[in-house]
Amino acid sequence: MKLAMIRHELKMMMRSRKNIFFIIAILSLLLSYCLLILPTMETPDSFDVEKTEEEIKNIDALRQGMIDRGATGFVEFTGQTQYATDTYKRNILSRMIYAFEDEDFNRFLDLRMKINDHYAASQTSDWMIIGDAPYPSIDTMRDSELSNLRYNDYLEGDYPITYEIIEQKTALQTIVKFLLGTTAALIIFCAIYFSSDMLSRDRTHRSILQGMPIGWYQLINIKSFVAFLYTFIVLAGLALLAVVMISIQNGFGFFQLAVPITIPSTEPEDYFGYRFSEFDTITIAKFLLLTVGIVPILIYLFIRINALLSLIFRNSWVVLMIATALFFSERIYYSRTTTELFGIDLSNFPQTYFDFGRIISGEKYYLLHLESITYEKGIIVLLISILIVEIALLIASRVFNKRRFYAKSA
Repeated sequence: MKLAMIRHELKMMMRSRKNIFFIIAILSLLLSYCLLILPTMETPDSFDVEKTEEEIKNIDALRQGMIDRGATGFVEFTGQTQYATDTYKRNILSRMIYAFEDEDFNRFLDLRMKINDHYAASQTSDWMIIGDAPYPSIDTMRDSELSNLRYNDYLEGDYPITYEIIEQKTALQTIVKFLLGTTAALIIFCAIYFSSDMLSRDRTHRSILQGMPIGWYQLINIKSFVAFLYTFIVLAGLALLAVVMISIQNGFGFFQLAVPITIPSTEPEDYFGYRFSEFDTITIAKFLLLTVGIVPILIYLFIRINALLSLIFRNSWVVLMIATALFFSERIYYSRTTTELFGIDLSNFPQTYFDFGRIISGEKYYLLHLESITYEKGIIVLLISILIVEIALLIASRVFNKRRFYAKSA
């Protein structure tokens, strides 16, 4: 009977027009991104020869102006003359062009690391570079450090370096970037959307379901399991399609490629009460394993939340709106200087871990500078949240039993 019910529910979800239209919309976005946007998209790691040549011309003009004014010996706060700094930068950029045109990407990366260090040093004093950041210069240095860590890992790896790897456009790198960005919210939203009507859609089949020899709570569990299974089938299919399309264009990539992470420093706080971060790398393989460890928990949590909301409101669109609002609720109070809510540490709220990619990379810890935000604690907090939702769902299934649920929805 249970297997028959699972098959029935799975067919219902596969035939749902709401789900079909949503999948078509996602497919359209996926195809547009893979076939139109990604091939022409410039990333922070892209290199434009023409723009670089134009920058060299501008530097040459500035250097000539200094020579004409006799200002080549003026020493700046960096301890070097501006003329010497510009000359160094010009030489590096010129060599980068030659290395890029010769496809000598090992030398190209070595030169890019030097130019990154140069830019980070020159921008340290620009406190307005990142408007919302409490420590803009530290953000700038962090970005440079993470890029250099990734480049250095490429140079030390036992795989061939391609321009697609440098641009992070291979299939595996594109998936990692998707998971690290706000776009990862689409994964959880799929679970919210697909499960929003798992109970309310049966209002037109009340007589059939009421006569089935399956307990009400057990029926809710079966529906939750099917929604969980269906969500994973859809996500796996979309991911496989994206990997195939991107691999054909830019290559599959390598599982040992580096993903930079941020970790709390072991050094004591300075006299301003600030503790600097440290940086490291993990492989794409480890990053994806950590993702597999937390994503199913989040998907299951929201499916059970939808089941609870469905019992209370009995309307799929109300369930969808409330669950979505809950998912994005962190945006209401988020600030890089906010570490507590109602006097409670933010690391104790499940919303903090909905942005799971940044939890794995340590970026969430860095943005809030809250050392209690860790992957391990995130798993614990989410499991406790599931336990609370399960207890609430069990109670709600007794209050809003099958007879009352369908009678109210008539």
